Amino acid sequence: MASSLVEYDMHSLRNGYISEVSNSEEILFRRFRPDGDDERQMGELVFNNAFLGESFEVICPCKQWFSEVVLTPYIKHQPENIHVAVHKPTGRLIGYLTGSLGGHQFEKVQYNMVRNKIVSLAVSLTLPWTFFQYSSRQFAAHVIFKGESERPTHPQTGVHWHFQVDKDFRGQGIGTQLLQRFIDDAVKADFGLIWAEVTSYPEKPPEYFQDRGWSIYDAKPTKIFGNHVDFPVDTLCITKPLSSFEAPMHAA
Repeated sequence: MASSLVEYDMHSLRNGYISEVSNSEEILFRRFRPDGDDERQMGELVFNNAFLGESFEVICPCKQWFSEVVLTPYIKHQPENIHVAVHKPTGRLIGYLTGSLGGHQFEKVQYNMVRNKIVSLAVSLTLPWTFFQYSSRQFAAHVIFKGESERPTHPQTGVHWHFQVDKDFRGQGIGTQLLQRFIDDAVKADFGLIWAEVTSYPEKPPEYFQDRGWSIYDAKPTKIFGNHVDFPVDTLCITKPLSSFEAPMHAA
């Protein structure tokens, strides 16, 4: 299904392509390991932080499904562009970044995979024993009928990223380190632009990103969180020239 742009040789990932850098005595930064526990821990992390930094349970108590929607396209087609942060004393995965150097072609693959997952959730929620799962049905219906209209436009070129950091470890520069490692790879691959979709709300307005050098490419209001919030929420597409970042720091 995927082209050579998004296919990946898993053998090379297991044999020497993993780089490890420890920036403190307690945190190890390395690439994703497909044959370990990374995928499960990433799924836990994204589900527990997807509702504006809190658990997605109140929106849709479907942890396995949600983690597959968010992570599977990258794990299957861009695993070499996943970076993780591990708390060495406990072995706990405390942060990750998923990124794509696959361009518009990967976007198409991702869209089809996510769409199929959403439809499968909607179908499963028509079964009699799901009658009381109102929140899940509401979420699925919203994504199917309004999801695309609430998604901002984004550049057709460049690379994109998404990261999560455990709330117990925020404010320590972990997200910055993960992003820098991905940027190093993008610069070496001769890309010029980086972008991401982020959530904006009163505690994190557009100015939060602009003050950090990002430009707002597009913005769309979203009701994805339903009546669980009483303030406006927007999805932003933010962009930045890769030339504005520091020169590559890490070996691949």
